[in-house]
Amino acid sequence: MLRRQEVTIGKCYVNDARNIAREVVSANDETVRFNNYHMETGNSCGSPSECARDEFIHWADREATPAEMASLQYQEMDALFSAPQTMSLEDLDHNLEIDPAATALMQMTTLNR
Repeated sequence: MLRRQEVTIGKCYVNDARNIAREVVSANDETVRFNNYHMETGNSCGSPSECARDEFIHWADREATPAEMASLQYQEMDALFSAPQTMSLEDLDHNLEIDPAATALMQMTTLNR
């Protein structure tokens, strides 16, 4: 259980026995909304969860160290950068609002190879 009863948005709290960190995304006097992470892998456990503030304080053993927090963030960013890129030119044109002339030039260059 946390010695201090303070729960801060943006900080991570750790349960040592379960080897899980919870990143607080929102909190009020009654509830805490958080993301769960596996400490060994840094992977997120999925969508945000919520519990009573008192339950969260009882669950947490301590605040995560800066090194632990950096490890979670680093591993999450590493996963994003190592994900396969499958966007087509049409997706890029739609999502990034590329100038249609640039898209046409790119397609002509691809066809001439």
